[in-house]
Amino acid sequence: MQNKIDVLFDNTVKLFKSFEDNISCENGFLRLKKEVILSEEQAMLLRYLFDKKDKFRKFEISIDWDDAIDSSSIAKNEHCTELKVEFYLYRGNKFSFYDNEKDLFQKLSSFLIKGKSLPDNYYLIDDDFRSDSELVHPSIMKLPLISEWIDFLTKISDIDKETEDGITLYYFIKGKDDKYAKPLEVKINSILELINIDEISSIEDISKLVSEDDSGNLHHRDRQSFFKLALVDTLRKLVKDDLSKKTEAIILFTYLGAIKNTYYEHYDIFIHNFAIGEFQQQVEEKGFDYAEKISSVLNDIQIRLYAIPVVLVSLGALAKVDNIYSYLFIISGVIITALFNYWMINDQILRLEQIEKSSLFTFSKLKIQGHEKLESCDTLKNLDEIFDNIQSRITDRNTKIKYYQIFCWLPTIITLILLLVKESSNICGFFDINVGNATTDDFICIITGVVRILHSFV
Repeated sequence: MQNKIDVLFDNTVKLFKSFEDNISCENGFLRLKKEVILSEEQAMLLRYLFDKKDKFRKFEISIDWDDAIDSSSIAKNEHCTELKVEFYLYRGNKFSFYDNEKDLFQKLSSFLIKGKSLPDNYYLIDDDFRSDSELVHPSIMKLPLISEWIDFLTKISDIDKETEDGITLYYFIKGKDDKYAKPLEVKINSILELINIDEISSIEDISKLVSEDDSGNLHHRDRQSFFKLALVDTLRKLVKDDLSKKTEAIILFTYLGAIKNTYYEHYDIFIHNFAIGEFQQQVEEKGFDYAEKISSVLNDIQIRLYAIPVVLVSLGALAKVDNIYSYLFIISGVIITALFNYWMINDQILRLEQIEKSSLFTFSKLKIQGHEKLESCDTLKNLDEIFDNIQSRITDRNTKIKYYQIFCWLPTIITLILLLVKESSNICGFFDINVGNATTDDFICIITGVVRILHSFV
């Protein structure tokens, strides 16, 4: 795939090459060294540049010692007595000429360190190299990696200060062997020094520390702190052991791989000692909390169901009463007690449903956090076991509650049976019903019917 050609850049390069040794390039200026008789190609190129002169910071041209007023005065065989062109690198024409790669990186060093990119186009005179060609210089390919590292190191620094020739980074963190936190200062003021390093470690596996990702990197700040600790400890030791008097920046970029390895060691210790312990404690606390809530549901029901044996004992009074009013009081009390117990049990059923939904949400969230924060399968397995135990306890409580719903109506059933047995003749007489001697089957039919009626309400 051929790179897109910028016509202004293309024509400027062609013009420069056409003048050969009669033109110079210094500090962003193209200057004509001596008077030149324009060829047809040179005149055409100069007319194009003259019409685009607002793209340059400065564009001065004179023909026969007179300043050119319009492009029509620039013609073949005319004497070009002066030409001075100043590039407008980052706002106008966005390209420039350099002697070679070294000159390129030296002149743009402070801009590149501070986050600016290379110009859209550039021309290396000694190599006759155009940036829009299909060829790529190896050092140019290394620049994006260096820029990413500088950006990352700047973002995790405690203080970053721009200087005339680059940036200075400060890291305030207590090293492993330090009694107090000592600031580590790293000056980055030569991109050429960094380009000349043979191999620079990849940043792909470490750049995620900069910020929280979409899925929620919950420990990105902790990771940055551990990377800073690894950087401070490793760099101080390397600078102390270095005998070649290299700058901190060169040592830092040379040994980024060693710093990364130290970081992984620090973070692994954190994961297995602190994060896992903290997460395990959180899981156990939630498990205990939900176990207590489930137990309290059943305890509340059991406390209220103590009314059932009390009611059963009080039913003995039915054997002694002999008027309708006493019957009504006793039966009413039994039914009201059964209704209150039934409503209370229904409230506990709703409460248990809420606990089940809450536990499902909480443990699902914990599981997501666990996969993000931990690499420990044992801890996540324990989380599943605790959740399964809670679910089984909820299922068990639901089964017992169904039985409690039936038991709460037991005194009512017994009261009605006793009433039928004791006052069957009076009841039949009141409703004018003739019933012979009741048998066991009759009682079974009556009890079955009452149970079915109650079950329809339950």
